Amino acid sequence: MQLESITYTQFEGKPEKWSITAFSFGNINLIIGKNATGKSRTLNVIKALGDLVSEEIKLQFKSGDYKVVFNKDGKKLIYVLKFEECKVVEEKLIIDSETKLDRGSEGRGKIYAVKEGKCIDFQAPPNVLACTRRDDVQHPFFQDLYEWGKNLRHYYFGTKLGQSRYAVFQKDKEEEPNLKDAEQAVVIFNKGQKRYPQFIDSVKVDMTKVGFNLDDIILGLPTSLTFERALVQPQGIIVKESDLKGKTDQSEMSQGMFRTLSLIIQLNYSLLASIPSCILIDDIGEGLDYERSSALIKLLIDKAKNSSVQLIMSTNDRFIMNNVPLEYWSIMQRFPDHSEIYNYKNSKKRFEDFELTGLSNFDFFTSGSFEETPHKK
Repeated sequence: MQLESITYTQFEGKPEKWSITAFSFGNINLIIGKNATGKSRTLNVIKALGDLVSEEIKLQFKSGDYKVVFNKDGKKLIYVLKFEECKVVEEKLIIDSETKLDRGSEGRGKIYAVKEGKCIDFQAPPNVLACTRRDDVQHPFFQDLYEWGKNLRHYYFGTKLGQSRYAVFQKDKEEEPNLKDAEQAVVIFNKGQKRYPQFIDSVKVDMTKVGFNLDDIILGLPTSLTFERALVQPQGIIVKESDLKGKTDQSEMSQGMFRTLSLIIQLNYSLLASIPSCILIDDIGEGLDYERSSALIKLLIDKAKNSSVQLIMSTNDRFIMNNVPLEYWSIMQRFPDHSEIYNYKNSKKRFEDFELTGLSNFDFFTSGSFEETPHKK
């Protein structure tokens, strides 16, 4: 199931109000914008929804109003969720024009029961989402929403992505990785190499495409660190770079190299496990040089094209902009109480007209020619 569009508002009628309207998505998306336009905020809003519908977190937000449209094999699923002061005010699920859930304040509403073939009355706690009442017999239609949230991944590329985290492995008790935890690169690598014979080669090939040539990738004791009073020595990722005689453990890698390695490890695991997912990557390419950031973007796009993965990235890096086709762009602009989006779906002619000019993609962003009528700030 793929995210098709999202409309979101918080703190309606208050000075803190912020909204984004009908942000439409394709299979591959790059959100472009200056600092503080709402790029990270939008990714966080999507992540929060995924965590809520998959029960990763409880309702803990003061205000939010979602209308989200999904597409699954041509079937349209619309999910509406509005809450105030951590209590649900409205919740709906509509699948191909059929209402499966309609719930108002105080938890009262109607839900479709498959066995009865009709909607029945129900009441849920005001701080609990009704869509989490998964039941393969009576309410199987909630499962798609749950799976989307469960499989959603969110990576902040500007963070360490697990560089300072190690793992201890026991033969009789092997840890199952939490794929939503972007810091678990070591655990995910261990599981990947044991479960999929081609895993390490796939990671090495992808790292080479980005500009990091590796002869080998293994798990082992860190060569540059000691762990006092440790009964069992933690394991970390160690690489043999082609142009170096010695090996490099994860604490000695540059931040850019480890971020890239961590992301590639986690992405390859999801792809080999055939996990359909929505992958959010904030500040993609942060800390990488021009050639490697461009190569990483190309790698991610190529992988997403041939998979069930939906890729949503954000950047304000001009070099990345110049290397991602405009068809994948969503330009974000900030206004006093909302952010607006311009992309191929709502501004196709202006995007196509600019492509005929021969100017760089970055010129399109800075010129403001994607707007039909320039707004006054």
